[in-house]
Amino acid sequence: MSYVFDSSSVFRAIRENLVETVAGSCTLELARYELGNILWKEHAVQRRITGEELKRLIRLVKDVLSLMEVRTVGCHEEEILSVAEELRLTFYDASYVYYAMKNRLPLVTEDSTLIDKARSRVKALKLDGVL
Repeated sequence: MSYVFDSSSVFRAIRENLVETVAGSCTLELARYELGNILWKEHAVQRRITGEELKRLIRLVKDVLSLMEVRTVGCHEEEILSVAEELRLTFYDASYVYYAMKNRLPLVTEDSTLIDKARSRVKALKLDGVL
């Protein structure tokens, strides 16, 4: 079965060496930027990783995303905004929900609040539910 993975679940799959779980499924182009931001914060703000680790991890993110179908939701801004308003989500989160709805795919996220809100529209679960 294919899934729509948000960046939190992709990051968890990378961190826990569960890359095979996301391979072949899809995510949004947005995830590339969200994952880059997560790594940047780990390095620059929280000082948890060195500059060398940052470079290695960003290459790993690139490799993992190459195993996935990375999709865009261009030209659907109004529909995404409608989902955001109805579910009281950020535009980012609503993008994942919209794509999952449009393609009748389950959404995988580590964000419990997003799962609770998205369940009225799509099947939503954590990475544990895919393993």
